[in-house]
Amino acid sequence: MTQQTETAAAVTNRVSVIREHERENLWFLGDLIQPIITSQMTQGRFMMALTHAKAGSEPPLHEHDAEDEIFYILEGRIRFWAADTQVTLGPGDCILMPRDVPHIFQVVPELEAKWLVMTAPGGLEDFFRAVSIPAEYAGPQRGWKMDEETEQRLEAACEKFGITLIAPPGARPDALPDGGA
Repeated sequence: MTQQTETAAAVTNRVSVIREHERENLWFLGDLIQPIITSQMTQGRFMMALTHAKAGSEPPLHEHDAEDEIFYILEGRIRFWAADTQVTLGPGDCILMPRDVPHIFQVVPELEAKWLVMTAPGGLEDFFRAVSIPAEYAGPQRGWKMDEETEQRLEAACEKFGITLIAPPGARPDALPDGGA
């Protein structure tokens, strides 16, 4: 094998095709998460997952120590708060949430939403797996409420993966003593 052929073979071996029916289905805080491009596929450089969230879905106010997050909205409308920025985004809109910036988002109460979440470097899918349970169907978990077991998994995973929980859902970064900066 020539050097050029070996190089082409190495690049070809890293190509991944992910069909919709092959995706892993996880319920993360009641929302469906489907890892699509995993850190394993990108040698840790990048991760991408599809999220399908129920109307009104909102995580706790938090910040990431290790990764930047990019949200690309496919369906619905989502309000984002990051440091001193507040914006509502819809289909085709995108937002970058840099590491070490407190942020939170809320799906508008009237509609479900779908978005792609991408991180660099990768690894966030391992956090999702540590908190989630396998989804029984491809959609938000009907009737989901936070329980003690989920809260314990969330807190343990946050500690393990360098995500700081700052305040419960409903808190906004601009209400922090330093204004979320």
